[in-house]
Amino acid sequence: MGAIGFLTRIPYQVVPLKKPIAGLSGVAQTWYPTIKVAIIFEHATSKRFEAVVDSGSALCLFHADIGKAIGLRLKTGEQGSLGGVVGGSTGEVYYHRVKLKVLCDIIPIMAGFSEQLSVAAILGRHGFFENFTVTFDPCYNPPGLILERVGRA
Repeated sequence: MGAIGFLTRIPYQVVPLKKPIAGLSGVAQTWYPTIKVAIIFEHATSKRFEAVVDSGSALCLFHADIGKAIGLRLKTGEQGSLGGVVGGSTGEVYYHRVKLKVLCDIIPIMAGFSEQLSVAAILGRHGFFENFTVTFDPCYNPPGLILERVGRA
């Protein structure tokens, strides 16, 4: 397990905008809070990939292709539905117990895997935020996040 209390600053991922965002004229780029993680299923470890840090997501979610690449049989998990911030369509999600590798920590979590996920991964409150204190820090260019591992009794 990694050092509890150790702070790590991770710059946001800078993304150029193809077209301006309404209300932000003159802004040519935006930032996303992401970190590189991997998942472990049984004895297989995925390659590291970018995951969006999202305090609005209840759970950690991964694109199904990441799980399949390390031997996860998607439809053997507990099935649920996956919705977005806008009402309307939903997709299927399958929940599996995996391990999340963040920096030098390995944390057992319950995670959802979906073929409809529009990003590689989302790190949510259960599984991620309950194990890390996250500070979104706008004081640099680009802004970043500060990650600190927390201990659980």
